[in-house]
Amino acid sequence: KGNRLKPFTNILPKPLIPIKNKPVIELIMDKFKSFGINNFYLTTNYKAMIIKSYFSNLKKKYKISFFNEKIPLGTAGSLKITKIKTKKPIFITNCDILIKNDYNLIMRYHIENKNDFTIVASTKKYTIPYGTCEINDDGTLKKINEKPSLNYLVNTGFYITNFENINMIPGNKKYDMTEFIKDLKKNNKKIGIFPILDDDWIDIGQWPEYQKAIKLF
Repeated sequence: KGNRLKPFTNILPKPLIPIKNKPVIELIMDKFKSFGINNFYLTTNYKAMIIKSYFSNLKKKYKISFFNEKIPLGTAGSLKITKIKTKKPIFITNCDILIKNDYNLIMRYHIENKNDFTIVASTKKYTIPYGTCEINDDGTLKKINEKPSLNYLVNTGFYITNFENINMIPGNKKYDMTEFIKDLKKNNKKIGIFPILDDDWIDIGQWPEYQKAIKLF
């Protein structure tokens, strides 16, 4: 529902939040199209008719199949209702992120490493704005680290899955991607990580990142 982008999302569904002259979902689809991918399955719930209406007024740029969730099915549960018919790996993306990378390279990494599932993860550096205390076992000070930095790989919400994994998703219930990944791990599926730079990922679902996207575009 895009609660972090209110009041915009009181009127518009999050995928249609504009960046310059296009909504974010169209920028996402244009990026795929630049790599020769033009077959899209869109799952909708909140303000679904507005999204369908927007695309019905566009020239036939994309091949789109719409699937409406009667109840919110989560970030993975909605894959079950798409009934995708393919044996090829599938890209999955959230509707509010922009990935600036070579999608062919990501797919090649997935296939060559024989992954069952691939997560695109961004490097993220976080600096603690204080001096942190390291202590000895007896509670005395060992040393103070002034404004230390922590480095993480952050899940961007952009994935590749092998088609057969969708059979594991339960039907007609909320099921998020974190649960899906956990179940894949339980079933000994190989999950790869494709790292990208922080500058190659924009999450427009948050105001600071949305403003960053406006500046970049």
